[in-house]
Amino acid sequence: MKVTIVKEQQVTVMIDGRISVMVLLHRVWKKHPVQVDFLGIYMSNDNKYSAKVHGLIGQFAQEPEVKVYSVHEGADPKKKEAIMEVKGNKLAVTRGWQKDYRRDKKRGSDVYCWFIHNNGKGFVDGSYTNYILPQLDSFLSAL
Repeated sequence: MKVTIVKEQQVTVMIDGRISVMVLLHRVWKKHPVQVDFLGIYMSNDNKYSAKVHGLIGQFAQEPEVKVYSVHEGADPKKKEAIMEVKGNKLAVTRGWQKDYRRDKKRGSDVYCWFIHNNGKGFVDGSYTNYILPQLDSFLSAL
């Protein structure tokens, strides 16, 4: 296993030279009234994970089947709204974009995506709060 850390930017974990997971810190404007800094998790497209993998990586090691329909104008004319069907759930979504800083560290590039309302309920298994750690090492047992 190889772990590469770029201070205050990203962590990349490479296992056996085949499986790569990058966790990238996305920063938003300081003092933004709504948005907060967040972590982006990026996995390679070729699935070389064990069938026993679980958690967030396990849910998305194989891309779920997704259908988007009923696309219509949203409250913001630049952002369409729609219904997304995934895992048997119908979810309200809004079309938007995020900056991807993997290649261009300063400016990033716009990546268009669907934002799932209600904290991703119905898209991620369980509640998003199941995936929050009080401290990064809180899942490790004491020596």
